[in-house]
Amino acid sequence: MTLFKNLFRISLLAGLSLIMVMSVTRFIALQSGTKLAQQQQIQHALSQDFSLLPRQHYDTSLVALSAFLTMQLHPDDYQSIAIAPTQAQQQSLTITSPQTKSAAPAWFIATFGNNSYSQTQTINLVNDTVIVTISNNEKWLADNLWHHTQQLLVEAGIISFSFTLVIFFLLRLSFTSFQRLTKYAEQLEQSHQINPPPHTRYKDLNQLNNSYRSLAHKLESHFRIQAKEAAHLREKAYRDPISQLGNREYFLNQLDAWLTKSEQGGLILIQAKVINQSYRHKNYQRGDHLIREIAQTLNQTITHSNSTLGRISKTEFAVLLPQIQQEKLHSLAELILGTLLPLTKEFDTPLGITIGLVITEHGTSASQLLAQLDNAVIAAAQSPSSPIALSEGENNTNNKGKQYWKELVLSAIRNQQIHFHYQPVLMQNNTVYHQEVFSTIKRNDEVISANQFVGALDELSQGIIFDKHVIVSCVKELQTDRQLPALAINLTRSSVQDPAFHRWLHELLPYHPLICKRLFFEIQEGCFIEGTDMTQLLCQLLNRFDVRFGIDNFGRHFKSLEYLNDFKPAYVKIDFAFTMQLNNPTQSAVLTSISRTAHSLGIETIATRVETETQLERLSELFISGFQGYIIERQVTRTNSVA
Repeated sequence: MTLFKNLFRISLLAGLSLIMVMSVTRFIALQSGTKLAQQQQIQHALSQDFSLLPRQHYDTSLVALSAFLTMQLHPDDYQSIAIAPTQAQQQSLTITSPQTKSAAPAWFIATFGNNSYSQTQTINLVNDTVIVTISNNEKWLADNLWHHTQQLLVEAGIISFSFTLVIFFLLRLSFTSFQRLTKYAEQLEQSHQINPPPHTRYKDLNQLNNSYRSLAHKLESHFRIQAKEAAHLREKAYRDPISQLGNREYFLNQLDAWLTKSEQGGLILIQAKVINQSYRHKNYQRGDHLIREIAQTLNQTITHSNSTLGRISKTEFAVLLPQIQQEKLHSLAELILGTLLPLTKEFDTPLGITIGLVITEHGTSASQLLAQLDNAVIAAAQSPSSPIALSEGENNTNNKGKQYWKELVLSAIRNQQIHFHYQPVLMQNNTVYHQEVFSTIKRNDEVISANQFVGALDELSQGIIFDKHVIVSCVKELQTDRQLPALAINLTRSSVQDPAFHRWLHELLPYHPLICKRLFFEIQEGCFIEGTDMTQLLCQLLNRFDVRFGIDNFGRHFKSLEYLNDFKPAYVKIDFAFTMQLNNPTQSAVLTSISRTAHSLGIETIATRVETETQLERLSELFISGFQGYIIERQVTRTNSVA
């Protein structure tokens, strides 16, 4: 029970008790007063001067006496008037007031109707003396008392109702500041909110407010320290200290994780022998400076979405470019060569920069790709005029242009060839958090996953076409099947950064308020790092309509994790590169660190591609809230089939 309810109950009980006491007191006073008034009326009638009554003979005097008494009394005052002579030979007289059925209920008369009263007085007539006995009208007393009781009950009910409303609103008004502080405490627990409510007129609440303010700042400071520690641990494990790029282990983890998607893409290996020349003929400071210049140039030159850049050896830099075509891969390599060559002019080194290229094939391993890259670099060294070579054996069937993929998607939308598969996320309490929507194009016997064409759509800034179709289809599915769990839809980068997509969502969501609560959107972590402004506008739009959102590939970028505190996502999906080798102590430590950072803000942490029981058990120990993958899908399907 809340403090407000307890105080309201106590105040109401005290007030109603007081009203009851006052009503009972008034009832007793009315009962006594009515009875006393009736008695006084009878006494007044018997205290009159009877000397003026006719004194001719007894009968005449008796009639005159009875007429006089009935004139003095109202029928409501008496029930009977008995005039009895003192001599037996004289005739007595009894006058009765006309009686009707009592309006008071029987239980009331039985409880409060015992109000009998009579008064006797001796009066001298002509030749005799008579005894007059007047008894009161009990029926009138009961009816009159019942009438007043009804009035008292109505008055007590009105007063009680008014008192209840007044007490409720006064307490509610007094508790506004307290409730605001309570709500802030809940927000503080869930999301480390650091904007406390304003000061109140209550001294004790202001003291509590100040304590919460202090606690909020301490939690904020603790979170920032924790985020920095997580970033430091990740950098120590996966970042090259000189170039500030990902190191070999980081790059290979990202490559292995990406290869599991079986999507088209390319790799670039840049061999900078000029670095050895710099170390040999200059000094270590100059060599380190050259490495940093090369890394900075590569970062500025490579703008391909979702790319991964790393320094994998002393003189080699590697670039992973998902969903890139061969033609653009070659163009990018020429651009890289053109930007790096000016850095080698001061060194008299032939072939200071050589570049090898590879287009991925299905079923290729990381070691095979690196071997192909090495061969391509060797081949590039044979052509000093243009030291760029593409590895032999690339699968040209994958080298389809961006326009091809765009037309393929448009055709699939028109012909209803896009199909959806839902993969559940199971939380530690065995509840389904949501189902992620995976899209594929099926035509004839060919199945094309979204991973193969989304990159091309992003490069053409046409992701909004595909995202609109998926969202509308999912909204219809949720409307049709009200038992379907919430759906999580991945948004393309181009949609996140497109104001037209924001406007379209703003027009769509208000028409589906119930669906909004069963809808999630997943946004790539890169959007929070590189396109902060537009991403923030989209998140604010989603929050306005109670649509929850999550971060995909969380932890991939070497940026501070403090952005979590600004955006407050509902969940994060840990990048697969951190969850695939859990026997590696360094990787487990990094995973625990970045998961704890999200967990400390009350953000759900979800591990994807959970394929084995061993992996599931190990992840359960590392601050992971939910799991997604083949084994989870099989478990949920089996549970539903049994139910």
